[in-house]
Amino acid sequence: MGIKEALANLNEIKNAGLIQDYAIGGGYAVTFYDVPQATYDLDVFVMLSSEDEYHRLYEHFKTNGAKIECTYIFIGDMPVQFLPNYISPLCHDAIKEAKQVEFDGIRTRFVSLEYLILLLLTSFRPKDRIRIGRLLIKADSNLLLSLIKRFDDEQKTLSQRYKSILERT
Repeated sequence: MGIKEALANLNEIKNAGLIQDYAIGGGYAVTFYDVPQATYDLDVFVMLSSEDEYHRLYEHFKTNGAKIECTYIFIGDMPVQFLPNYISPLCHDAIKEAKQVEFDGIRTRFVSLEYLILLLLTSFRPKDRIRIGRLLIKADSNLLLSLIKRFDDEQKTLSQRYKSILERT
């Protein structure tokens, strides 16, 4: 159960048209690109057309008896947090540019390594800083810099955070 059931369910709701597409991010994506790490939940970026579709997604799970706590929908025993594409252009493009892979025997999609680093630079929690440092050695630095420039804000937050990580490694 757990991750395998959740991934299969993601493909089912995509095939049913409840979501247009998805990409795994967060701790499971870090595990995919790096060493396994403990993570509580599955972070799923979902492509939706509107906030109404987001509510329909929750209603689908609620109608089918899924446990819902705060922002988590439990698929089996796996807490899943659905993060819609419309919260930011970065999230939108992270889904569009995701890599299709096989994980635990299930075809699925993970945000690309460079987009994962950008998402971690955005949240920038202490655990994210550690993860970024480990992921940078595997990333395409030219692509990463291009993406940082593309998605940075007026205060250059992503650039400054990236620079601070480079100074520590």
